[in-house]
Amino acid sequence: MIEKELTNNKYSKSSKVQNVPVIPTLGRHIIVELSGCEEEVINDLSKVEGLMNEAAKRANATIIKSVFHKFSPVGVSGVVVISESHLSIHTWPELGYAAIDIYTCGSNTKPFKACYFLAQKFKAKKIKATYIIRGIEKKSKNKEYNFYIHKIKMIEGNVNTLKILPTLVKKIQNNGNNHKKEYNNYVIIGR
Repeated sequence: MIEKELTNNKYSKSSKVQNVPVIPTLGRHIIVELSGCEEEVINDLSKVEGLMNEAAKRANATIIKSVFHKFSPVGVSGVVVISESHLSIHTWPELGYAAIDIYTCGSNTKPFKACYFLAQKFKAKKIKATYIIRGIEKKSKNKEYNFYIHKIKMIEGNVNTLKILPTLVKKIQNNGNNHKKEYNNYVIIGR
């Protein structure tokens, strides 16, 4: 599964990726676009806040604080600050759309579980998720400084696509080129 990418030996301090020493990644970032959401649910401040907090718990994250705001006439924005980073959301109920950002650090969190839970509870008809492995440290060629890179995978389809996202992302071999693979009712784009 994709979760193993954080603890896989190829990311250990002593190994090399493309002949450059690296350390473990700093985090996993999932940017989720949910379409066709139920308007009443994504416009309800207490429901959105409750579901975002529950999503953080399902991701095995430690909640520090949550702050949410209801806009007039419609829309909710909020963030759940977790020890491992954050979950945030902004909704456009009139469009049935929710933009969600889930960023977790460490290998104990399960951000895909949070994504799937929210897509189900918001009754999304379509999803597009961008998965980013962030904070892969590399040394510069002259070894004077370090810089950070990330890997990106994208997937779109129906809500059930999120359930199998970890397996599908792992299947795409990242050879440095953009490529697109179509499955039954969803598309994965690797970068």
